Amino acid sequence: MAEAVSASVIGKVVDLLFGVAKKEISYVCNCSKNVEKYKNEADKLSSMKGRVQQQIELAKSKGEDLLEGVEEWMKKADDYTSNATQFTNRGEDQEKCFHLCTLRRCSKTAIEKTCSLQQHQEEGKSFETCVSLPAQAPRFTDLYESKNLDDIDTQKSTLEEIIQAIEDDTIQIVGINGLGGVGKTTLASEVASKMNNQFEDIVFITVSKTVDARMIQEKVEVAARRIINGVKVLIILDDVWEELELEKLGIPCRSKYPNYKILLTSRSKDICVANNAQTNVSVNPLQGEEAWTLFERVVGKSEWDDRLKKVALKIVKECGGLPLFIQALGKALKDKEIRMWEVLDI
Repeated sequence: MAEAVSASVIGKVVDLLFGVAKKEISYVCNCSKNVEKYKNEADKLSSMKGRVQQQIELAKSKGEDLLEGVEEWMKKADDYTSNATQFTNRGEDQEKCFHLCTLRRCSKTAIEKTCSLQQHQEEGKSFETCVSLPAQAPRFTDLYESKNLDDIDTQKSTLEEIIQAIEDDTIQIVGINGLGGVGKTTLASEVASKMNNQFEDIVFITVSKTVDARMIQEKVEVAARRIINGVKVLIILDDVWEELELEKLGIPCRSKYPNYKILLTSRSKDICVANNAQTNVSVNPLQGEEAWTLFERVVGKSEWDDRLKKVALKIVKECGGLPLFIQALGKALKDKEIRMWEVLDI
């Protein structure tokens, strides 16, 4: 019985030693083959790295943000291919050596490194077709250049009043009303610029006389989803002419989502009231000195001869303190000869 057990143990040990020996011999005999396979995998990874780099360059040209992990994958791919080049060059010399230990070590290392290359290629497959997130469209505030309201106290104080109303937690809809050309759109834009850091998203939509529901739905779609998710959002509805059904325009129910505000502008205070504005701010025309200050800024002049200034003052007066007209005439007359100014001296 003991002899049988002993024979069984010895047999297993012999099999184990034979397996180890066979594996070690395989390392030596297949050294060239293993090194060549490693080199081929390195070439495959290098080609993949080139394709991913093309995707990265395309994404950057579109202003897109790279996915997390792309740059790290590229760095590792660089390291792997660089190490492979060094190893295979060194391996060719080692293959010419008949020292068994050297051949064994070279072959075994090639197998291990080949596995690492194959795994890295597997991890990078998705990057061959997608390395970035679509670029977000620029927000209104990214494109808008703030106006200089220094010494134009009528608009400056009105702007402060509007901002205070929006900051009031008890108010969700704020209305701005006033004559056409008095600066309602400018003030609404300034509100967006000044309060940019207080809202995670700001949407500016020009409504106009003919309400384009589909256009509004498209513009407000992303913001509406963010509102539902609890994000603080400001929706500006400019140039409103009638009572709007917000839900039909894709704007979430106010009572359910107090985390967003609406700022609307209209020529009519009654329209603001009809759209549930909880407070209304009236925009007044500019005073004489303010109108003149704005005109000077537009035309880029601060020094005048008597003849030209007389004509300019009359032109500004005819604008009735309405910034839109002052700016339009100022731009039209900028750098023009006096005879062009006198044409407008009615």
